Amino acid sequence: MKNKIYIEDKYSPLLEGTTRYTVITGGRGSGKSFAASTALIKETYKDGNTILYTRFTLVNAETSIIPEFIDKIQRLNLESDFVQKGNDIINRITGGRILFRGIKTSVGINTAALKSIPNLKMWVNDESEELVDEVLFDTIDLSIRANDAKCKVWLILNPTDINHFIYRRFFQQNGVEDVWNGVKGDITYIHTTYLDNDYLPEEYRKLAEKCKEVDVDKYNNVWLGRFAQLSEGRIYKGWKMIPDVDYPTDLPCWYGVDWGFSNDPAAVVRICFDASTYTVYLHQVLYEKGLLTAAIAQSIKDDMLNRKRTLYHTGIIDITAENGAIMINGFGVDRLGSFDPKVLPKEVFDEVSRELNNIYTYVGEVYCDPARPEQIREMKIIHGLMVSGAVNKDKTGRIEYLKYFNVCYTESSKDLHNEYVNYRWKQSKTDKTRFINEAEDGNDHLMDALNYGVATHLRRLGIANRIGEQ
Repeated sequence: MKNKIYIEDKYSPLLEGTTRYTVITGGRGSGKSFAASTALIKETYKDGNTILYTRFTLVNAETSIIPEFIDKIQRLNLESDFVQKGNDIINRITGGRILFRGIKTSVGINTAALKSIPNLKMWVNDESEELVDEVLFDTIDLSIRANDAKCKVWLILNPTDINHFIYRRFFQQNGVEDVWNGVKGDITYIHTTYLDNDYLPEEYRKLAEKCKEVDVDKYNNVWLGRFAQLSEGRIYKGWKMIPDVDYPTDLPCWYGVDWGFSNDPAAVVRICFDASTYTVYLHQVLYEKGLLTAAIAQSIKDDMLNRKRTLYHTGIIDITAENGAIMINGFGVDRLGSFDPKVLPKEVFDEVSRELNNIYTYVGEVYCDPARPEQIREMKIIHGLMVSGAVNKDKTGRIEYLKYFNVCYTESSKDLHNEYVNYRWKQSKTDKTRFINEAEDGNDHLMDALNYGVATHLRRLGIANRIGEQ
C-alpha cells in the first residue's frame, strides 16, 4: 500500500478489530460513513475475499455511494490500485472487492442473490436504521462464512428509537448504553457525534446547537445519536439529568418509598424542592428485590448520614454555643453565631459532632406506600425514622401534579432514568392509536416512590404547581 491509512482514534477498531460484529452509531455530522469507507479500503488489501456493502434501498450505486469511495481512494493517492466495474470496486493488488448492492430491489427483497456471493468474508450495512426485519438480518448474517478469513458484520446507523431490533439485540440485551465505546463479547461498539468531528463546518454546528435549544429530545436523537425513547403516550418529558455534585446541599430533603420483595424491587427516592425555581430534585437511593424492612430502612439511614456529612463539610450545618446552649443549624434556630472554642470546649464539640450521626431531622420525613401499614410501623418504632403513609388516592392526579414542576435527577440514578423515559399511558383496548388516562403498570416503582413523596409532602405544605393545581 502506497500511503498509510489513518482515521480518528474512536474509529481505530475498524482497522484492527477482531469481533464478528461492529455497531457504529452516531448522529448527523459524526463522520461515521467517512471513517467506515476509509477503513474498508484498507480491508481490501488483506486478502482477495469479498466485502458486501449494502443499503436497504440502493437505486443507483454508481451515482450515490461509489463516488464516496472513489473520493477516499483519490485522497489516498491509490487510484492505480483500484478499478471500478459496474457496482463493484476491485483492488488490483489482492483481487479483494467491494460489492455495492441494495437489499430491496424493484422486484422485491434480494436475499437469494446476496446469499450466493462466493468468498464473502464481510457484510457492511449502511443506514441500518432502515433494516427493520430481524429475520432478514439473520438470513444475510448467516451467509457470511468465509473459511480463510475472519468474518465480520458492520452495522452503520443513525439510531431511530428503542423499538428497533438493533437496540434490543445489541444494546438492551447486552446491558450496553447506546453511547458506549468498547467491546463486549463478540461485539465492538463505536459511537461518535458531531462534537467529535473537527472538520465539520461551523454553520452545521450552529444548526445542532439551535436544535438543542428548541427540542432537547430531538437533539439527543438526531445530533447525539441516541436511540429515541417511546414518546407517543409518554407521561413525563423535559426532565433534566444533572451531575450528582449539582444536587442541592442547602435544601431540606425527604424520601418516597415504594415497597417490593419477590417480583418487584423496593424503590427509594430522595427529594428536595427549590421554591424559587419551582424545581423538584430527585436522587435514586435504592432499587433492589428481596429486601426486608430493616434493609430498606438502613438504606435510607445510610443516605441520610452521607448527606449530613456532605452538609457538614460544605458548611451548611454549623455548631455553635450561645448562652450556654448548643445549637445546630436546621433545628429551628433563627440566628447562628460562629463556633468559638473558648466558649464551647473541644470535647463538647466532638460530642455534638458524634450526635449528628444519630439525628435525622434535617433530612426529614419518609413517605411510603400506605398499603403496608405493618412495615410503616416497623420503620417508625424499630428503626426510628419519621415515617408516614403517603396519600395514595387519585394516582393520575398525582402524576398531573408533578408534570407542571421543573424536575432534575442525578446522573447516577440509572433505574430512575429508565423508568422516566419509558413511563407511559395505557393504550385503549379498542383503539390502539389512542391512550387512556391511566399509567401502565410494571416499570413504575421509582415513579410511584417519587410521586408518593412529592405529592404528599408538597401538598401538605400548600404548594401549588405552575398551573395552580394542588
